[in-house]
Amino acid sequence: MSISDLRGAAAITVDGAVVFETAETATTWYRLASVGKHICAAAILRAGLDLHVPASTWLPALDRRVTLHHLLSHTAGVGHWQPGVPGFDIDVTLPVAERLELIERAPLIAEPGSAWHYSSPGYALAGRILELATGQSYADHLNHEVFAVLGATAITAGEPPADRPIAEGHRDGRPVPTNDLTGLPGTRDVWATAAGLADFVTRLHTSDLQGVRDLAAGHVPMVTDEDGITTESYGYGLYAGTVDGRRAYLHPGDNPGFQTLSVWFPELRASIAILANEESTDPLPVLHALAARLPMPADRGYAA
Repeated sequence: MSISDLRGAAAITVDGAVVFETAETATTWYRLASVGKHICAAAILRAGLDLHVPASTWLPALDRRVTLHHLLSHTAGVGHWQPGVPGFDIDVTLPVAERLELIERAPLIAEPGSAWHYSSPGYALAGRILELATGQSYADHLNHEVFAVLGATAITAGEPPADRPIAEGHRDGRPVPTNDLTGLPGTRDVWATAAGLADFVTRLHTSDLQGVRDLAAGHVPMVTDEDGITTESYGYGLYAGTVDGRRAYLHPGDNPGFQTLSVWFPELRASIAILANEESTDPLPVLHALAARLPMPADRGYAA
């Protein structure tokens, strides 16, 4: 897939300036899906919550061995949707409180801290803890305490802007409805334009926001090497590694009808955002095509 084949939007920023943007969908807002995990983590870090006390401090039914650190680093032993959370059917509409209770009471699939198991339900618990600790809804907290503080304007949590074009998800070219999971805190959809996401990522990683350096810290070693992309570790909502030889922090996401990817290149102060509203999209070829437009670190005065 080339950039011109992308059904969606993409943008590159360097030093906060947009240097590339797909023109025809530049103003369209997209669901970010799991790209929003590092935003949840950033909000919790900025709120100054103790990551190492039992998460049952806020969620009494949760296993006392689980901490926020475990939830944010996917080491809590919380399962991922079905069958990881018994009784959790993504195709059945349930009140948010009932969904959270199912997650909170689900048996752990591993000893907390013993292994990495990707878990969006774990992030739903983290998002709920943020709400309980701050007394704000998840969307309100992100909008007022993260996006507004950083001055990021083309990104929002909760409902998308009513007066802007909104991308509709597709599967094999046909519209597909979203599922009921988007109402969960921590996994609730954040919306942005491609340039808006790239701008937010730049503002976040170049800010003095409390705890921002912990987002890509090597909390969990994770060595992979595939198709020009390596990972070395997982932090809080971000993988750390390289993309085509450049140091990078990244995270993908998917919702029914959508594929998303956000990448921050710290040595270049560059951000790439890819937002596709076709579920069959593979964003990696697009990422390689966009990364080819970036300078190597040595070209900007950094050591290679």
